[in-house]
Amino acid sequence: MTPNALLVAACLSLPAGWSLRGWWSTQRVLARVAASRSESGATAPSMRPATQAPPAAVVAGVAGMALAVLVLGPVVLVLAVLGAAVTPLLARRRRRARALVARRGQLPPALERLAASLRSGSSLPVALDEAGRATPDPLGPELRALALGAGRGQSMAAVLDGWTLRHDDAGTRLAATALVLATVVGVTPARAVDGVAATLRERLELGAERRALASQARTSAVVLSAAPVVFAVLLGMGDGAAGRFLLHSPAGWACIAGGLGLDALGAWWMARLTRGELS
Repeated sequence: MTPNALLVAACLSLPAGWSLRGWWSTQRVLARVAASRSESGATAPSMRPATQAPPAAVVAGVAGMALAVLVLGPVVLVLAVLGAAVTPLLARRRRRARALVARRGQLPPALERLAASLRSGSSLPVALDEAGRATPDPLGPELRALALGAGRGQSMAAVLDGWTLRHDDAGTRLAATALVLATVVGVTPARAVDGVAATLRERLELGAERRALASQARTSAVVLSAAPVVFAVLLGMGDGAAGRFLLHSPAGWACIAGGLGLDALGAWWMARLTRGELS
């Protein structure tokens, strides 16, 4: 194992992930646009086909990975396959987390719009539809679906119960409870919705403050999670015997797998402790 070959392999492999990610995202967007245009009857002669070959950086990344396998052994190929399998799952989870954060931030202003519509004399289904049209994704379609369900003859309590079952978070439960109590008990709906919006806004501000205070702890968690991996790489590059043991023996592979698993578990636990979100 030579450091120069490892450096060449890293330089060739690093662009692969970013290039392939960008290429795949572009192809997905082009496919969606083409599908929407075909449904509407429009044509897109200037669009590139969705089957276009990946860019040259992907080819360079594959060549670099092949060189790394030849230099470091088959364990690199195993780690690359595991990384390729885990990366889409992590990306999908990150997108869901971003959508959840965006939805939490949209809930207080949407409830304020709902309360304003109720104060103007609109019924609850009409107010839900107006608030949904004024709210972008992902919360806007949910509110419009609630209004549509109430307009089809379903009781508001049943519609709101289904909403809480689909989105079981504290803000949704609180808003649905206030609306149900307002419709059943006879409380002024606008006042109840305003109170819920104020409470959720305060919770969001408190969560943001907690995340800001925990930023130093999160930085320390990142350093502690990356330090074992960096130390193992430097040890393998500087000590030939340690590198051969880790990369060319079943016991070394078991040590790598166990260390990465424990490191990932520790990173997950530290991220959970420093999350700063309110339940």
